[in-house]
Amino acid sequence: MKTIFRTAALAGISVLLLTGCQSAKEKAMCPAIDILANTSALIVIKPGMPSDPANELFTIQMTAAKARCDFDVDEGTTDSDIDITFRATRAPSGEAADFTAPYFVASILDSTTILNKKILGTAFSFAPGQSTVTFTQNVPSFPNRMQNGVKPYQYSLLVGMQLTKEQLDYRKTRRLAQ
Repeated sequence: MKTIFRTAALAGISVLLLTGCQSAKEKAMCPAIDILANTSALIVIKPGMPSDPANELFTIQMTAAKARCDFDVDEGTTDSDIDITFRATRAPSGEAADFTAPYFVASILDSTTILNKKILGTAFSFAPGQSTVTFTQNVPSFPNRMQNGVKPYQYSLLVGMQLTKEQLDYRKTRRLAQ
């Protein structure tokens, strides 16, 4: 009886160890994700006003990005499910306000070549008197097809706020945290 129990326990442990190896291997086949530092924050100026801190409507910053993916070895594809955490701030105000901010998700090869870029928007609201709001946006599917001869670890995903040249230049003057 003890031998049967010991054999069953060892078989169960072996299955758990093998499952862990498969998960680690599959994870290695998925692209890593990061926030592009120069585009991690967007500062929106009140319409018609000059670019000045006194005229800032709100600032929205990406604070974290996580991805999970499914790897299809037969098709040579990955499909990533991405969660991006944002923090938006504004000057104290008594009024509620709703905003939308553009951001992007891009698939990158060897940290130099953009293979695929998708521009999305995130909607958020400030309650009356609220000056900070933190929320998470989900991108449920971001597919990536691997090219022949390219290793999975050569791919990565980048996320950032979609900035105009003027917004990027203004952001540099404000020295926001990278």
